[in-house]
Amino acid sequence: MGTSSFLRGAAILTIAGLISKLLGALYRIPFFRVVGSEGMGLYQMAYPLYTMLLAVSSAGIPVAISKLVSENLARRDYYGVTKVFRVSLLFIALFSGTTSILLYKSAYYLAGHVLLDSRAGYSIMAIAPAVFLVSVMSVFRGYFQGYQEMAPTACSQVLEQAVRVLTVLVGAYFLLPRGIEFAAAAATFGTVTGAAAGIIFLAGLYFQKPRFDIVRPSKTGFIGKGSNRGVFGILNRVIVLALPISLAGLVMPVMQAVDALTVPGRLHLAGYSVSRAAQLYGQLSGGAVTLVNLPTIITISLASSLVPAISSLFERGNYREVNKQIGTALEITIMVCLPAAVGLAVLGAPVSDLLFKCPEAGVSLAFLAPAAVLLGLHQTTSGVLQGMGRTFLPAINLALGAVIKFFINYTLTAVPRVGIIGAALGTVGGFLISSTLNFIFVLHYTGWRPDLRTMLLKPTTAATIMGVGVYFSYFYLKTVLGSSWATVISILAGVICYVLVLAVLGSFQKIGIIGPGIIFRSLSRKR
Repeated sequence: MGTSSFLRGAAILTIAGLISKLLGALYRIPFFRVVGSEGMGLYQMAYPLYTMLLAVSSAGIPVAISKLVSENLARRDYYGVTKVFRVSLLFIALFSGTTSILLYKSAYYLAGHVLLDSRAGYSIMAIAPAVFLVSVMSVFRGYFQGYQEMAPTACSQVLEQAVRVLTVLVGAYFLLPRGIEFAAAAATFGTVTGAAAGIIFLAGLYFQKPRFDIVRPSKTGFIGKGSNRGVFGILNRVIVLALPISLAGLVMPVMQAVDALTVPGRLHLAGYSVSRAAQLYGQLSGGAVTLVNLPTIITISLASSLVPAISSLFERGNYREVNKQIGTALEITIMVCLPAAVGLAVLGAPVSDLLFKCPEAGVSLAFLAPAAVLLGLHQTTSGVLQGMGRTFLPAINLALGAVIKFFINYTLTAVPRVGIIGAALGTVGGFLISSTLNFIFVLHYTGWRPDLRTMLLKPTTAATIMGVGVYFSYFYLKTVLGSSWATVISILAGVICYVLVLAVLGSFQKIGIIGPGIIFRSLSRKR
């Protein structure tokens, strides 16, 4: 694949990813208003179990299949492509189907004995089929990616998320009268309908859509030596390629699962009722975490661009440019995430009230806010390390962070005066460890030394001035306009203030126009 085709494919996936993540973040605002914090808590409880099982069953499958498909295409072995696709599809269907059945059958046990809230059983049962459907969809995506066509994957991602969001909102609204647990289960079922829509779309392209320039393989094609590989030989290669990626992909779901597995139970021990524990968990996982994750829409795109850029520069031995791009990436990360963290900390309750009609969620949001910076730094430094070929280091560091998070959660959440704040502090502590370790390894392997004045001092100065201005403007405007308008105006004023202070400090001088997935391409042209 030529450079322009690669960049076009990367840009397509990046844009689709941004759209999907925006949809995934924004739907939570009306959903939270419909089901409240307790319903959000029940909805969120099922997801960590699902994501862990999904990571085991299919996380590395698209990459593995795309690699094998592209290898066979390079040999013009079209029958070999067919064998890879069919064998992989059969294996994944059997494995993930069995996993889905086991999850469905154990739903009530997991809800009552692990999550300590039997009402979550409905949500677990509702999401169980998604393990099978999403895993099968990953085979189709890997197949198309092997043909170097990213548009089918991108379109299926957006379609999947759109159908999911529609199901969540409609299902929750109509089933809420039957009970909060049924509304949460209906919303969770959105993952199933979204995946089903994605499979139908991709299967339709596989059988009928030549406009994507996908040539469906047949036995009439040239049969090379790859076609002689037996079923178990193909399975062995798929597993060998997918396993490391699956293990690495398992770490983040485990990190997320720590809250679901510890927070409700420790809150019970602190004296909270089952219903109250679900409310507090919903405020944290469905409200605060959603807002803290918003800046990562940019840092995830940044990290995705870093991997090929750093890899290419390392291959050419251009270490000076590597260090330059690392510095620029981290400057942008802090420049974006730091004001978001300050704003969420200062306006935690007003923002939660404006978006979710739940000002109480502002308590956990204020303590969770620093995680916006730490998570952004973790993602960006992970992109650097992966670009250098140190793919397991970010996963190991995140696993260590998960251990710290578990310890803090388990210790502090059970303290009555701390409660849900302990879980927020656990998240901050976990990402502090993972981002710090990533940063240390980046320094060690590259020899790069940060310009603290540009990277840290200027954004901190601007964010501090912004935070003070936002604080006083909100409390002044609140008495005149009310909380909602005061929040909106204060946020807009804060953004303007922050940008102006950065401009005065000269922070924008060496950073040009930035677009998702193209920043490093733009920088490389300036060399």
